[in-house]
Amino acid sequence: MTVLTPNEKLTGTTAQKQEILERLTRFRTDPSRTLKLAGRYPHLRFVTLPELLPNLADRDVFTQGVQLARDRFAALGASELLPFERVFVAVASATATWGGFHHRLLPYRAPDDSQTPGYRYVQAAAVISRYGDLTSESSSTPGVAGLDLLRAYVHDCHHYLTFRSYWLGASGIHRHRHGINYRRESGQTYSARDPEGSASTRNLGIVMEGAFDREATAVVRETARTARIECPADGPDRLAFLDATGNGPSAPETGDSWLTAMNGYSRLVTVPYAAFLAEIGGPAADELHGRIVRATLTGDLAPLERWLDKRYGPGEFVALFRSENYAQVA
Repeated sequence: MTVLTPNEKLTGTTAQKQEILERLTRFRTDPSRTLKLAGRYPHLRFVTLPELLPNLADRDVFTQGVQLARDRFAALGASELLPFERVFVAVASATATWGGFHHRLLPYRAPDDSQTPGYRYVQAAAVISRYGDLTSESSSTPGVAGLDLLRAYVHDCHHYLTFRSYWLGASGIHRHRHGINYRRESGQTYSARDPEGSASTRNLGIVMEGAFDREATAVVRETARTARIECPADGPDRLAFLDATGNGPSAPETGDSWLTAMNGYSRLVTVPYAAFLAEIGGPAADELHGRIVRATLTGDLAPLERWLDKRYGPGEFVALFRSENYAQVA
């Protein structure tokens, strides 16, 4: 890849844009160094996707799914996916760990959110985890690990392809636009956090995250169907399969960190986003979802705004999402 991902944009004077590019280059040229994986996660061993795939039992499942994803992205005008060499996968752990999409990389919440697996936009790289017991070589039900890995990869491809606009602020590089969201240099975002216990969402971060995962699980679901992978009868593999294919019921509430994370993601992202689509999109929920995905990747809000205005009146995007605090600041 070039230093910038396909849908990133620099703003400012020529000199300012050059400085932003130089700073990003320092972080992105060697992500294995700038991610500081050994220092942040000393209990985990990471490899890149090209190092993992030759010995992955579910390699064919993953490869087939990636091709389906390429076709889906092509329909959105995207031809360049997240490069495999920029995906770092935790494959072993010195402590008892169940890996996968919902693996918390650290046993505590870090201030910079490095506990959470996923895409790191500063380095333009992803940090994810192989599904299953990371302390042993025990295998999961055929297909499940490949589907879980596919879900994480496709999900992070959406983050990689998200529109971002940078300028040079007083304290360094400022990410002014992220998909359909705006952020002031103070850190204040366009939309507010949802109130505790909200059934739906008006938070643009949740909307984009929910849209990305809806796309990723759709690819996984189609891959499972075409590869004829059956849902396991019980155990964590069953829960992982249902969750990765977007059919997951709530997992049992236990002290298990993996199940807790799975339930938390469903409660905070999946369920509110589905409720938002049903509430605002109604019978056209799928069309609304498609417009959200396209706007997030391209940065072009106009078609989404027109769609909302046609149904609810002028200025509906602002009415739905702009927080009072954001509106009050000039």
